Amino acid sequence: MNIKKIILPLLAFGLGVIATYGYVSIPQSSTEPMAENKPLYWVAPMDANYRREEPGLSPMGMELVPVFADEGDNDSDSEPGTVQISASIENSLGVKVADVLKQDMHRNIQSAGFLQYDESSIQHYHVRVNGWLEKLYVNSVGDKIKTGQKLFDLYSPELVYAQEEYLAALQTNNQTLIQAALLKLRALGVSNKQLMTLKKNKTVRQTLTFYAVRPGYISNLNVRQGMYIQPQLEIMATGDLSSIWVIAEVFERQASWLEMSAPVEMKLAAFPHKKWQGKVDYIFPVLNSENRTVQARIVFENPDLKLKPNMFAELNIQVRPLNNAIVIPSEAVIYSSDMQRVVLALGNGQFRSTRVITGIQSMGFTQIIEGLEDGQKVVQSAQFLIDSESSINADLSRMQHEKPEMSMLVNKDAMDNMSMEKESLPIMAIGVVTALEGKDAIEIKHQPIKELGWPVMQMSFDVQEGLSLTLFSEGDAVEFSLQKSPQGCYVIGKIEKRDTIKKGE
Repeated sequence: MNIKKIILPLLAFGLGVIATYGYVSIPQSSTEPMAENKPLYWVAPMDANYRREEPGLSPMGMELVPVFADEGDNDSDSEPGTVQISASIENSLGVKVADVLKQDMHRNIQSAGFLQYDESSIQHYHVRVNGWLEKLYVNSVGDKIKTGQKLFDLYSPELVYAQEEYLAALQTNNQTLIQAALLKLRALGVSNKQLMTLKKNKTVRQTLTFYAVRPGYISNLNVRQGMYIQPQLEIMATGDLSSIWVIAEVFERQASWLEMSAPVEMKLAAFPHKKWQGKVDYIFPVLNSENRTVQARIVFENPDLKLKPNMFAELNIQVRPLNNAIVIPSEAVIYSSDMQRVVLALGNGQFRSTRVITGIQSMGFTQIIEGLEDGQKVVQSAQFLIDSESSINADLSRMQHEKPEMSMLVNKDAMDNMSMEKESLPIMAIGVVTALEGKDAIEIKHQPIKELGWPVMQMSFDVQEGLSLTLFSEGDAVEFSLQKSPQGCYVIGKIEKRDTIKKGE
């Protein structure tokens, strides 16, 4: 027998088997398409403990949110809320990054006001007796007057009698009577010059002339020639225009910036290409309760009389800068009802939204009191989209890293049984009625419900058939029980009034 004829076929057979085995053992992953990334589980949007292995509705009737393996598990080293954006998407979004700087922050107060007379120069004119205005030497508001200029002549019987008493006292040579008559004339408004003329001429004047006490312009004129006037009537008022006052309204949050003698720049619509320089002369000690502003008085010199009362002024009050402030561009700050946030640029395409406490704003920059440090980078454009993604990522990460409930350690059937048993039991809650929606529905703002993981919310509930709502009205404090309906929604099975709801219940 030829041995070669036997061995060669056996060897060929063995190589064929090995080749076949090797071919079968080759992994097929390189040729087959990648497996679909399936969700690990589904979670209720408002209840991190409510998880299912299949999509569906939460107890509140909301769509369950899928959670994938790469949403937190593969990035375990990253902080919650960190998102990764590829360079191409980053360019498409137009993401612009700015540095967090530490620098002096220049502060300006933008305000407005109306020009008015310098109140220290205003002079009011009254008479001290009843009488008739025999002659008026000024014509209208705006007339310019000089010191000592005639203003009006007054006829008053009381003044005539007082002059006669003085002349009679002079004839008696009784110094007591003379002094008494002299004091009476002065009390009635007769000047020393007029008294000297009366003593010299010894002639009673039927009318007395009144003169301007100081120079200025007529700002108010309330009489006409021939009128009967009394002491309480303001005949006229004058004011000087060599300097002008402006009362600036400064917002309450900027009140602490104001300082005496702070330089102020003023612009007027009447002279758009001219600026006036003034200074803060006085800061009023009381806050205006109507518009919540602090008033500051600013003085401007007016030698050419271009500044006129009642003109509208735009003011720029320059105050001392805030030294070594942490600042970022104002457009980088995201404002919401209860907080402010910015989006940090962490490098390598990673971003994270973080809460900050903001301070003052000036010249396009916002001060950051807490939350950022010098040298960090923030996003100042397209940050709203990144912030939304970061918030969702943080919420899901928080859900995944919470302490597992016992229901997650049992199999699906046991978990479903426990959930069904829990949902079949009534859940007690308290709240305040906000609206009645017909005879079968009620709207309640309820306190947190721990059994369902619900925070304080205002919700509408159906009531079980036969339950009457006629005894309830808006504003009533109530205690009620919730139980699962066959349709999968929570309905009110029992409700009754309470006296009050204590804080923390």
